[in-house]
Amino acid sequence: MPRILLAAAACGLLCPWAAAQDAARLDAMLADVRRMEVDSNDGRGDALMRILEERGVPYAVESFEIEPRADYPRTVGRNIVVTLGADAGDIVVGAHYDAVWLGDGALSRGAVDNAASSVILVWLAETLSMEPLEHRVRIVFFDMEEIGLVGSREFVRRHADAPIAAAVNLDVNGYGDTVFFGPTASGGNGGVHAAMRQACTEVELECVEFPRYPASDYLSFQRAGVPNVSVSVLPSNEAQEMYAAYNGAAGQGGGVPALFRLIHTARDTSESVDPAAMDTVYRTVLALLRQLDAGLESAP
Repeated sequence: MPRILLAAAACGLLCPWAAAQDAARLDAMLADVRRMEVDSNDGRGDALMRILEERGVPYAVESFEIEPRADYPRTVGRNIVVTLGADAGDIVVGAHYDAVWLGDGALSRGAVDNAASSVILVWLAETLSMEPLEHRVRIVFFDMEEIGLVGSREFVRRHADAPIAAAVNLDVNGYGDTVFFGPTASGGNGGVHAAMRQACTEVELECVEFPRYPASDYLSFQRAGVPNVSVSVLPSNEAQEMYAAYNGAAGQGGGVPALFRLIHTARDTSESVDPAAMDTVYRTVLALLRQLDAGLESAP
């Protein structure tokens, strides 16, 4: 949806209308997350496609096959791909939509990990579909991340002949007020990280940089030499826990981060999701994508 750019101090009689629009948008985001709380990963993909269709966003399905596994019930995965803009070097922004199977044989509701990020991508697709773009932007909902980044790896392999100028990954964006990104210690990502810093400034956030970052689909792009960044949000104290776990000195990890006691459990439901946090990430990543689209060639 178009962003509301009116300043509260100046909008006068329009302020109540703007506030109502914002509240409706947050409610819709949370409702979309709830639609993905189903009992199969195929069902999660189907829910995403219905949401895209309702928003009038065209997409393509790229299916792929894996060898049968004793610990996994599927052999066919589906990446869902929205393609926008001109063909001038791809910018890929992605998030995995699959959830993890739990020890009791049930599928996690996967709201924080990673339905919230998937819904953010839907809103980004809708917004960017109404804007002129200098680059081709591919918004990709990856399947089978939870069994080894399979969907993103397959996407990179399948599109090896189409140069990817930058990749943005969203993972764990369900609640909190502290946006963090990385991996800033990995080589080749300077231009994308510079654009991310500028985006954080634009939306008036003090984002936290992670030299080392939890494993996610960005690794498929990193291994292919594609400049990349991964983006998450958590409350400040939980972001600090994650930083210590991945970037602290030996012996300073401070135990298991709270996030890891939520995701990959039966408690990862929409009850844990705060759509205001999703909106913060939406605005930040939208600013990032606009930065990349406008100035990627000249980025350091």
